[in-house]
Order: sequence, then structure tokens, then C-alpha cells
Amino acid sequence: MKMEDVIVLSAMGPPGGGRTFITNRIIRHFNVIGYAELSNDTINSIFTVLTSNFLKRYTEQVRNLTPIIVTSILNIYNTVKKDLLPTPSKSHYTFNLRDIWKVFQGICSGHPKQISDVPCMVRLWYHENMRVFYDRLTTEEDRLYLSSLL
Repeated sequence: MKMEDVIVLSAMGPPGGGRTFITNRIIRHFNVIGYAELSNDTINSIFTVLTSNFLKRYTEQVRNLTPIIVTSILNIYNTVKKDLLPTPSKSHYTFNLRDIWKVFQGICSGHPKQISDVPCMVRLWYHENMRVFYDRLTTEEDRLYLSSLL
């Protein structure tokens, strides 16, 4: 078999956290491209557009919550990422953009019939933050910290 003009594209996160180290012998066959972490303004604008588009079917008072929802989720994420750092006993305390997406995904899985007013949306917001962040915490101190933060 003869192969010509083959392009191989692969992606990976940084080594660690269960990912294995990639040797230089393999890396030499690839162009390594890294990217800087997104700024809060960029993340805010991305999720504001996604959330406002999803909430078009909801009541006006729920639609008006879009900037508050986005800002509060980003504040929770940034605070948790800064304060709940990984340690040898808590090595899974690594938070990234996927965690933000999971919260928004849960919020966007709601239905306008069940979420008709502000208190219902706040309960959903609280539940999704607890599901994504709280469920990963291992100590009671960390759980109390997140509960008080929310």
C-alpha cells in the first residue's frame, strides 16, 4: 500500500491529569500549536449570544436574566478555579471551559413551560452549578464554601 499527501490532525490537552506524556519522537511529526486561554470578555460574549438565543422562547422576565446568568456563572467559575486548587488529595479539582459549558447546557435543557418566572430560573441556575461543581468536591469544607458562594 502506498500513501501520498496524507494529513494527520490530532488534538490533546496538556499532559497530566490522566493523560500520558507524548514523546519527542512522536511530536516531531506534528506542528504543535498552542492557544492562549480565552479572556472573560470573550467567554462572556460567547455564552451571552448562546443563552439569549436559547431563551427567545421564554417569558420576557426570564429573557432579561441573560446577562445576570452569564456573569454569575463566570464569577462562580473564576472563584472556584482560583480558590479550590488541586492538591495531591484533590487532584481532580481542575476546572476549565467545559465546566462552564456544562452549566449552560443544563440551563438550556430547561423548557419554557417549567421555567416561567425568575425564581424557577434561579433554582435551575443553582441546581446546575451544584451538579457541575459541588458534586466534584470531596471535603465538607469545600462543599460549604461553594454553597455559601452560590
